This record gives sequence, C-alpha cells and structure tokens, in this order.
Amino acid sequence: MLESISVKNLALIKESRIELGKGLNILTGETGAGKSIILGSIRLALGERAGRDVIRTGAEYALIELTFISDKKEVIECMKELDLPTEPDGSIYISRRLMEGRSVAKCNGETISGRDLKRLAALLIDIHGQNDTKDLLDVRNYRDILDEYGPENLQDMKEAMCRDYAEYKRLRDELDAAGDAEGNKEKEIALARFELEEIEGACLKIGEDEELEERYRVMKNMDRIAESLSKASQALDRDQGAVAMIGSALRELNSVTGYDTDVSDIAVRLSTAEDMMDGLLRDIGRYADDMEFSEAEFRETENRLDTINHLKNKYGDSIEAVLKYGQDRAEYLDKMDNMEAYISELTMKTEAARKKAYDTASNLHDIRVATAKDMCVDLSERLKALSFDNVSLDIPVEKDDDHINSLGYDEVDILVSFNLGEPLKSLSKVASGGELSRFMLALKEATAGKDAVETLVFDEIDAGISGKTAWNVSGSMKELSRSHQVIAITHLPQIAARADEHYLIEKRTECDSTITDIRELAKEEKVEEIARLLSGGELTQAGIENARELIKSAEK
Repeated sequence: MLESISVKNLALIKESRIELGKGLNILTGETGAGKSIILGSIRLALGERAGRDVIRTGAEYALIELTFISDKKEVIECMKELDLPTEPDGSIYISRRLMEGRSVAKCNGETISGRDLKRLAALLIDIHGQNDTKDLLDVRNYRDILDEYGPENLQDMKEAMCRDYAEYKRLRDELDAAGDAEGNKEKEIALARFELEEIEGACLKIGEDEELEERYRVMKNMDRIAESLSKASQALDRDQGAVAMIGSALRELNSVTGYDTDVSDIAVRLSTAEDMMDGLLRDIGRYADDMEFSEAEFRETENRLDTINHLKNKYGDSIEAVLKYGQDRAEYLDKMDNMEAYISELTMKTEAARKKAYDTASNLHDIRVATAKDMCVDLSERLKALSFDNVSLDIPVEKDDDHINSLGYDEVDILVSFNLGEPLKSLSKVASGGELSRFMLALKEATAGKDAVETLVFDEIDAGISGKTAWNVSGSMKELSRSHQVIAITHLPQIAARADEHYLIEKRTECDSTITDIRELAKEEKVEEIARLLSGGELTQAGIENARELIKSAEK
C-alpha cells in the first residue's frame, strides 16, 4: 500500500506531506484548489514525463517522495531482478527530484532508470482517470481482461499453450529451414564438401599451432640467439672466464681452510658455485650444438603455420573451433544425404506438435467461453449496482484458426448496450468517459481477489453522476477497499461519506504567492467538508445535519 506522499516545490505546493491509511482514502477540495496536482505528483514520482512548469516559481527543484509497504512475492522478485535493496519491513522508498532539463529517480537510495521505475510501479499502484481507461478502448486488450478474471486452470492452460506453441513453432521453423536447404541443396552441398575436405586434408592436431609458433620464433631469431650464446660461453670460459676465476678463488681458500671452520664453509659454497657455473657452460654448449636446422625445415614450418592460420581465419579462432566447424559440416552432409528421410520425419513431428498446440488452444477456448459466461453475469450485476439499470452485456470468444500463437487462437470482444432498445456494440465504440470509468470500477471489483496490485487510485470516477448513481458508485468503491487500498479524488458527498480517511486540499495566499496545502480531516472537520459539498460551499446547520445523516447511512 501507499503509506505516504511528500511533495516539495511542485506547482502550487510549497511543502506538504500526507500519511494514507488502509481502506478508502478520499481527497476533496474546491475546484482549482489543486486536487490534480496530488495525482500528478504520484504520476511524476513513478516516472511520468515532467513539463517545464512543474517546478514552483522561484524554486531550483521539485521533490516528490512516495513510501510503499509491500510483502507481495511479485514485488520482492522484481526488486531483486532490478538489483534494488530491500527493507526488512517491506518499505519501498521512491523519490524523484526534478530540476531544469533533468531529473533523478531513486528507489531505497539507489538510482533507478525510468523504464525500471515504471516496471516496479506497475506492481505497486494502478491509477485510473478518464485518460487511463484507454485500455478499454482497444479490443486487443479484451482477451487479457477476460483471462485476468478467469479461474486458476485457465492460467495453467495458458502456460501449457505457451509451451506447446513454442515447440510447434520451433519444429515448423526447422522444417522451413530444411525446405530451403533442399531447394539450394546442390550449391550448399558442394560448398560443405569443399570446406570439409580442406579441413580434413590439413590433418590438424590440437596444440600443434602453439608448438609450431614457438619453433618458428626460435628459427627466425637463430642468429641473435647464437650470438648471445657465444658471448655467454666466453663469459663463463674455463680458462679466462667466470669459471676460471671461481676456480682460482677456491684454490686460495682451500689453502687456509685448516685455520678456520668459517673459511671452510665459504669454500664449500664456492665449490658449489663452481659446479653450477660449469654445468651452465655445458648446457650452453649442448644448446648451441642442437641449434642447427636446414632452410627446408624453416620453410616447412612457415608453410604449415600459414595453412593453420588460413583455416583459423576462415572457420574459427582456434584449432578446436576449426575442427568443430568441420564436424558440423560433416553432420550437415550426412543430413543432406538423408534429407528425404529427415524431412519426412520432421514433417511428422511438426504435424504432431501442431495438433497438440491446436488441441491445447481448443481446451483454452472452452475455458474462456465458460469464463466469459460467468463474467457476463457477474459484470452485469455489478454494472446494475452502479446504476446501469438497462445494461446488456455479451463477451463473445471466437476462434481464429489462421492466427494461432502462444496465447491461443481466440479473439475476444466486449459487447455492451447501456440503454434499453439499443443494440449491442463493442465497448470500444459506445462508452463515454464516465461510463468507462464505472465499467473499470466494476472490472476491478470483479477481479479484486486476483489483482496483485494493492493500491488503486481513481480520479474523476464521479464525472457526470449524482444522486443514486453516486451512492452506488461509492458503495462499490467501499467494497473494493476491503481488499485494496483505494485513493479517490472526488467532489461528491456520497463518495466522501464512505471515507475511512478524508483529506482536504485547499488553496491559500502567503506573501503574495499562492500555495496549495493538503491535510487529514478530523471527524468533525469531515462532517463540515461533506456539508460544504452538499450545500455547494456555504455551511449551514441544515447542511451539517444532512452530512451527519449521510455519514450514518454510509456507516450502516
């Protein structure tokens, strides 16, 4: 639920904060007091594009902060997927700072993109104004609306439909690709045979390229290596080099080792050094003796490397990749050699998958037809309770065999007549803004137990209604608030009387500027506000008594 709204420097609001409650939260105020700013602030905080004039005159920035509380599984999973920190008590703090030409949004202290913010917001809150009923004007949404109302086995069947169609599409695409391959078979087979022969003819061995590159590097730098070896050998020479000097030093020390054991230890270490140097001299000699190679050997190594690198450039960046490509080509040729049998078998598998997908679509269709009947009865009753006394409703579910997809092959429409004697027509073509708002309210009531979103906001749902209709609408909203937090902006006393929490939005002047404030009303203040709504602005004792009676009726 939405626990609080804080707004600073937004339009006419200097600084304001309200804490919302469970159940039905009602916001009222004089025309022009700024009721739309409150709803607008929620939209802005949740990622809606901001206009240039939203920042209060004279301020550098505007700030909106929303606090939600939610332990819903879908919300928690979304937070984890977006790599957002979670709070132990389920608090979700969303803020958006609006500045000239840019804005910064954060969730629980972490910066969040507009796209991710809207994704999270869709799980937290559902806002309905007359402009937000556009989903009811698009026939393509009606199947989703029906499915949302449907029983649990409808959702299970939708998952089966998605799996079965995916398998059918995979096999169908594979069959289409096989048909294309069959059509271009001769050219493709010739290319595959050439590539395979080229790879097999090279007789590649894994690791061969690394060994050859090391050998080639030695061959190419042989002169420089030989020169360095010669100089090293001269430096270590037994007659005049380091080995000779260490030998001379050792003989000197050996002549005095009998006088001091420490000198004897040094002599031992020097003898070890002499042996090591002598060994190094022998190793250099052996390496120099083994260095000889022929020009033919050099060219052979160079050509072999050229061959390997040529294949790596064409078929992969390593010998392993080249061999894998050759294996794929061999499998392809084997498949081409047996193409007729392969296509025959694939055709049978594709047809079996198609039949399974269509059987699942048929079962899904039957569930949708039954669901549509139940939904018609349910919605008709709820619409009549909202003062659509002569409403007629039908939800046809028609098969479209030529357009099966992961959702089945059903086309759904919502046909309605709001007036006696009028023919049924698609809801998308006949409903006015006020009728759509009430229709949406009836839908929300019908799906209340299945809707994961905890907070619903209604703006202008009372447009064009009064009297009994207004009273019925308020009853539906109250009923909906038993399972959801409902926030409604209204000017009708019948709706305000049902409030669990009532907030007043009012405009005042301060230091030659206009400020909009919002505050929660105490019990007696609520009575006075409803009396104002009843009387059109002037408070009278009769109006106050009428307000008390209206609240009592609502409580009953």
